[in-house]
Amino acid sequence: MKRWGSLWKALRRGWGGALVLLLSACTGSQEPPLPALVAAAGGDEVRFYRALDLQRNAAAPVASWSTPGLQDLAYSPAFRRLYLLFPDRVAAYDASGFTEASAPEGTPLVQGLPSDADCTGGYLRLGQRALLLHCPGAARAFLWSLDGSGSLEEADLTGLDPASRLALLPQGSLDLLAYLTRGVLGYRPVQDPQGTPSLEKPLGPTLDTDPFDLRADTAKGRLLGLGSLNFEARLYTLQGEGLASQKVLGDFFGTPRLALDPVAGLAVYGRGFQVLEPKASPVLEAYTDFAAGALGQDGYLYLATGSLLYVYDTVPSPPQRVAVSSLGFAPQALAFIPVE
Repeated sequence: MKRWGSLWKALRRGWGGALVLLLSACTGSQEPPLPALVAAAGGDEVRFYRALDLQRNAAAPVASWSTPGLQDLAYSPAFRRLYLLFPDRVAAYDASGFTEASAPEGTPLVQGLPSDADCTGGYLRLGQRALLLHCPGAARAFLWSLDGSGSLEEADLTGLDPASRLALLPQGSLDLLAYLTRGVLGYRPVQDPQGTPSLEKPLGPTLDTDPFDLRADTAKGRLLGLGSLNFEARLYTLQGEGLASQKVLGDFFGTPRLALDPVAGLAVYGRGFQVLEPKASPVLEAYTDFAAGALGQDGYLYLATGSLLYVYDTVPSPPQRVAVSSLGFAPQALAFIPVE
């Protein structure tokens, strides 16, 4: 990724002529642009948009799938599969044939959920080898192999509040169950609450409300959780043995979520948004409620509010808005999908 800071350093080294040409050719965070689709899920359908089109205020989808009852979606770059969660099942779609011009639906691998595990209101989290399906309403969670093989493995949630947020934290060859409650942030083996490796850290003062979000940053071996304390949104980071926290989003309203990409960085969104890494930004769009977000490997942040999709280039500091498109429906989940 060609970042502006690197270009200016090169200018200071005397590469003026060549870099003037390079700067004049740049169109954003990456040159040439990374071929990719953005999948937007909402209203019982998934629409696929060319990422470059969204960056240019062109919002005509290249494909649309009918997905009644869809709760969440997630994309695994390693396995090149798109996963869709429904109240009674999870489906894995082969995305290896996706291009910037098409997203063929094909025939998915489908795994049904137990009849007493309604996953309405559930969500997905990726590990290194497994996909986590958390069904808070049923107080149950399951793991499914990312290659779509095998049956579901149920996670042991003993001792965890049903309102806990869950994720998978890769460690060695394992996918550990990570959790954020009102009082603690930690991880443990999926089926052995008393087993090792495990770690649990008190947050200090307990959260005012149920936690909002939890993500595992595999690249840095850390957990990132969001909660509300004293009516402030706070980001909790557990890395190694250390637990840190910081205020995010300024004046706090709404339900914040995290957008994470190991290459591009980290952002938090809800009422407004704030880029936290690689460079911290002020709170932007402070009066806009964002319902869904995705940070792409291309360095662009995609944020949905109602039927509008905002696109920000996160390489400049502060980030720069490059486009706002009307999609004609209201996405509740987004996924960034690099293609050939």
